[in-house]
Amino acid sequence: MSVAPAGVESDTISISQAVKIYGGGPSQFVALNGVDVTIERGQFVSIIGPSGCGKSTLLRLIAGLEEPDAGDVSVFGVTPERACAAKMIGLVPQTPALLPWLNVLKNVSLPGKINTGAERRRQRIGGHQQKSAPDMRDLLEKAGLADAAHKLPAQLSGGMQQRTAIVRAFGMQPDVLLMDEPFSALDEFTRESIQGQLLDIWDQMNTTVVFVTHSVTEAVRLSDKVLVMSAGPGRVTASVDIDLPRPRSEAMLKTAEFHHYEDVIRDHLQSAWRKSPAASAA
Repeated sequence: MSVAPAGVESDTISISQAVKIYGGGPSQFVALNGVDVTIERGQFVSIIGPSGCGKSTLLRLIAGLEEPDAGDVSVFGVTPERACAAKMIGLVPQTPALLPWLNVLKNVSLPGKINTGAERRRQRIGGHQQKSAPDMRDLLEKAGLADAAHKLPAQLSGGMQQRTAIVRAFGMQPDVLLMDEPFSALDEFTRESIQGQLLDIWDQMNTTVVFVTHSVTEAVRLSDKVLVMSAGPGRVTASVDIDLPRPRSEAMLKTAEFHHYEDVIRDHLQSAWRKSPAASAA
């Protein structure tokens, strides 16, 4: 339906009783059923759960790439379609889609040049107002890409390409940044490095981030809140607030407090797995 519910606060992403069904008849698949989610403006929220539980489907509903078959989705008081039209929503997929003929600086600067009217459209519908355009060279430095500004994508490692895609997305100054397992193809050391750089940029830009991951450690380190999903059909079975101080350095990963939250989320994931069709078939 993708209709903004009446009375929704303008500072929340609200998903109410969302249902998403694919196909029909014997092949019908219920991807999401009765999903309720509220995300506050400026929060970093991770979604974690077993494969096939609907994490990416939920992200696509927020992005306006798909509509729910029942229920409501609202992004800061407007429909996802209106939010997208006003360039309030940015997306970082698993694979960075960089333009191969442009260097790093030109890749990250391009969205700001082609979306010059986005700020006016956001203000008309209540989007977050940025005071000035971000310094893309400064964002590249925060992402550890200052020395790569004039390199082409083919000259970059996979981790550097993904960092470039992240800087490009933040450079659009979206109210909401949706990230669908952006670090899944990277080794653990590179992931931890990029997590820190992502948090530095997020802290500066004050963007609301919704982040899909399969890594418990990654979810705890990055998030203010972690949503745990279960499959068959997809639904949110737990919401865990991560009450850890920021900034969150790599040293924090070794603390007892950090491990406590990892254990809590793993317990919820074990419960979600036991309820999934794959577990029933095993």
